[in-house]
Amino acid sequence: MTQELIRCSCCDEMVPADDAELTYRLPDAIACMSQEDIDETCKYTSDYVVCEERYFYIRCVIVLPVKESARDYAIGAWAQVSPKSFNRIWELWDEDDQSQEPPMRGLLANNVHLNQNAEDAEVEVQLTGSSSRPKIIIKDPECTLYTEQNYGIPIHRAREYSDLCR
Repeated sequence: MTQELIRCSCCDEMVPADDAELTYRLPDAIACMSQEDIDETCKYTSDYVVCEERYFYIRCVIVLPVKESARDYAIGAWAQVSPKSFNRIWELWDEDDQSQEPPMRGLLANNVHLNQNAEDAEVEVQLTGSSSRPKIIIKDPECTLYTEQNYGIPIHRAREYSDLCR
């Protein structure tokens, strides 16, 4: 029996479908723009997007504990942060002890599929280390991800998220 492979949206490598986790390539407000408009109005890398010097986004992960597993499920998503927070994050980006920095307020910049009230939900961004993406902590109890993050998800919910990658 051969294992199904899918192309990773981050690195373009073929990975086992069972290992795939849902990832958003860009904040929704940017993803709906043409590539020409993005190139004209944004500065960006795979870690950040600055649009019109007014909107600041950081690529992060939303960690969801899986009830039946020792392994968490991570959704790759974006947070919109203030210019002050963005500058602080960038200042600490390569620092190993950045996890000591207090969380920063922001807004979830993706309408995470299978959820209600996700886009623009209040979040905190917690820096984690120089070799890992910051974590998004959902603070808005109206967002269904809040419950999933605080109480965990069943393994079949993780599969539902991964199926969106196929």
